[in-house]
Amino acid sequence: MGGPVTAGRSRFSQALAAFDPVSIVASLSDDVTIRIAVHDEPLQGKDTAAFLFGVRTLELTPFELSGEIVEGDTSVVWFKTSLRGQRAEGLNVVTCQSDGLVGELAVFFRPLAALTLIAEVIGGHMERQFGPRKVPP
Repeated sequence: MGGPVTAGRSRFSQALAAFDPVSIVASLSDDVTIRIAVHDEPLQGKDTAAFLFGVRTLELTPFELSGEIVEGDTSVVWFKTSLRGQRAEGLNVVTCQSDGLVGELAVFFRPLAALTLIAEVIGGHMERQFGPRKVPP
């Protein structure tokens, strides 16, 4: 088997591998939809994405891109990172539009201990930025 991947194939994964939030956000459409494991509702828009990727680069160690599979307009990008000493593996499912910009992004993390810590830390940033999460009655 080969060693770690140093650069991705898609514009998004190349920016992710470089751990560059400006380039990551530049690879997204203005109305990108983001689904993250620590938030029930999809998040919308480039401004929200800029905030989230800014928090990710602030709180997580640089990503080690592990691989990428590209099939048509969809790619799966997996990576390793850590948060406050807790190792984590992540997976992004990325759907690009005809212009090559990311239109939809789903983000997953494992193991459960890492996901719980990410939910606590990233969730705290989100609450400060967007207000408390609304819980249905």
